[in-house]
Amino acid sequence: MRASLSKSDNALSSNTNVINCRFKRHHSIDDDYSIIPSSSSSNDEKKIHVHFHPDLISSDHRVPLLNTTSQEIILQKSSFSSELVRVVEWFNHLDNRQKEALLRELISSCSGSQWHLLSLLTADNWHRNCPSDCSDPLAQLPFDISFYILSLLDPISLARCSLVNKLWYYLSSHPELWRKLSKQKKWSFSSNLLDQQQIESHTNDQEQPQWKQIFIERYHLRSRWLNGRCDVKTFHGHIEVSCVQFDSQTIISGCTDGTIKVWDMNTTNEIITLVGHSRSVRCLHVDGINEVRLVSGSNDRSIKVWSISINQTWSKCACKLTLLGHTDTVRCLVVRDDICVSGSHDNSVKVWNLTNGLCLRTLIDHTDKVLCVQFNWDYIVSGSTDKTIKIWRYIDGICLRTLSAHNGSVTCLYFDQQQDLIVSGSLDYDIRFWHLSTGECCQKIDWISKEGHRGVIRALKADSWRVVSGADDKTIKVWDIRTGVRLCTLKNHTDGVTCLSFNDYLIVSGSFDGSVKLWNFRP
Repeated sequence: MRASLSKSDNALSSNTNVINCRFKRHHSIDDDYSIIPSSSSSNDEKKIHVHFHPDLISSDHRVPLLNTTSQEIILQKSSFSSELVRVVEWFNHLDNRQKEALLRELISSCSGSQWHLLSLLTADNWHRNCPSDCSDPLAQLPFDISFYILSLLDPISLARCSLVNKLWYYLSSHPELWRKLSKQKKWSFSSNLLDQQQIESHTNDQEQPQWKQIFIERYHLRSRWLNGRCDVKTFHGHIEVSCVQFDSQTIISGCTDGTIKVWDMNTTNEIITLVGHSRSVRCLHVDGINEVRLVSGSNDRSIKVWSISINQTWSKCACKLTLLGHTDTVRCLVVRDDICVSGSHDNSVKVWNLTNGLCLRTLIDHTDKVLCVQFNWDYIVSGSTDKTIKIWRYIDGICLRTLSAHNGSVTCLYFDQQQDLIVSGSLDYDIRFWHLSTGECCQKIDWISKEGHRGVIRALKADSWRVVSGADDKTIKVWDIRTGVRLCTLKNHTDGVTCLSFNDYLIVSGSFDGSVKLWNFRP
């Protein structure tokens, strides 16, 4: 044993010389690493307690364990222990910079077993004297850079960041981050009016919008649409519902018995019944805020313009104007400002001025009944029992293009010039997507390949990101307008769905079962 320790002493002395040479190589001031003189001979009697696993010490230096529980190895009364004490004392006299330099040199000379030992000894002390946020990347960065990094995150990741600590919560709750998310097209409302109303409802007394709350509501609203989660109210009173419209407080429905009913959206109570048409009411349009303007078309070949005022204590209605000109059922109509475009079973499309009741022009090119029509200030688009869709120029009524692909009557349609899109539903159970500019059919939704309807599609509406359709299979389906993927299916009617209307919060539908249903997606 003594012979082994003597060899170790020589090796340690040799290594010390090597270390000193390295120090001199890296530092110009030799006395930065001066050797501490040996202390008194009492150091030979000092015991060095090193908590190493026995297997990490060479067999030559191993002595019997005094305490097998703590696995403490005692090295005593040897040249090695004396040198070890001197090294420790010398190390303690170094300043921090010198200690760090020495450790770098020692670590560079370590082998695998020493690295393992270091990991065991230092695991609990890595950040013992560090500030609490020493490993927090956002705490070390300027605010602008941290803000930019967070602005790249999706809303779920951004919300998770707020759970990390107070700093991350403060940064990830910054209003500008949530304002940018809320203004993205994906999260904006299709209706500018509803978009602004929602922002105003979450504005505090200092007129500062609470953008995080605004976004949270929009996120939950979209999630409910995607998953078909809604509350349903039912309005009873009709024999068979043929058309529906609604505004912020009321639902207006037309019936095959020639009446039009106005319902309180909150209580489901009937407010007033309008009687004026002699046969079935087939189409409706409603607009206005304080005084509601209602335009209706009927099997009695007339179009009527109504004025409705509703108060908490009283309500009144009056027929202001009756438009005559069609020679058969007025099947569909659309109103913009004071212009009304109507389609009829007499195969024609007419453009009316609602101020004076004059017919401005008549469009004739369909060979059968006109069942649906839409328009803006550039185009009129109509669908017919002749299985075609026609695109007309609004200003002069010239037919620009005829689209043919459906195998049955075109019962309903929607078009959006900005998206270069026409969406149509048909008696053949299919929904087709067309390019407005070219007339090319770019997509078809059927019940076999895309979980489409299993009955005649009688109603179809759309906005910037979804299509809502109702059919004889008693269901309402919601589709992604870009991909045609079905988002959800709503079932509550007991007979075919004849009509529907919707906005960002609600769907209102009517059915052959005589009921009107309100599907509320508000979170």
